[in-house]
Amino acid sequence: MAMSLEKYKVFNLIEDMTKLKVLFILESPYINEYIHQHPAAGESALELTQFLMTQGYLKDFDAQLPLGCNIKALNYQPLGILNCSTLPLNKAFYPCALNSEDLAKVNELAAIKQNLNQSNPNKVPVDLKKNGIFKDFVSRLTEVLEQAPPDIIIVPCGDTAIGFMDAFKTIYQKPLTVLDSLPHPTESDWAEKIATINLTDYIAPQILP
Repeated sequence: MAMSLEKYKVFNLIEDMTKLKVLFILESPYINEYIHQHPAAGESALELTQFLMTQGYLKDFDAQLPLGCNIKALNYQPLGILNCSTLPLNKAFYPCALNSEDLAKVNELAAIKQNLNQSNPNKVPVDLKKNGIFKDFVSRLTEVLEQAPPDIIIVPCGDTAIGFMDAFKTIYQKPLTVLDSLPHPTESDWAEKIATINLTDYIAPQILP
């Protein structure tokens, strides 16, 4: 990967891998994440904070702060966030004056997202397992799983995260607890979808006090 895109990377937000109980898998950083230099710093992450608090978790969190900002501010260890991609998958994020090599890379990133968007009729087939972004995801997630408690619960949010986790499950040898699809807060029917979800059926409230 060309070095010039490196500066746009945003890495995992995990305060202590050994104390991690629940790991949210989100898609990729965007403007707010780039500014804050950690995942889950924007409006959709604020929706996640409010959703989790309404469900009875994270009692000391600030309902007006995005999920990642709360984790950072409180050095909160039971909950972590890992993005599928450390680089933004959204082409609109990048400056228009990229060299051709970087532009090709950005187009490849955008294609991954397009390919995993379940409602997109014009999918470009992307072989995730051969993709560098996916390989990087595998190594980051494997590193977490090697240090986290064995009963860690993984919660993928949205199509991209579900696609990455489905591919990960086919190559990871040990049993995993992965919750079924939580929608991504940027989806238009987010409010509708979460109205019928009761997370406490899967994650006891005392796990994320």
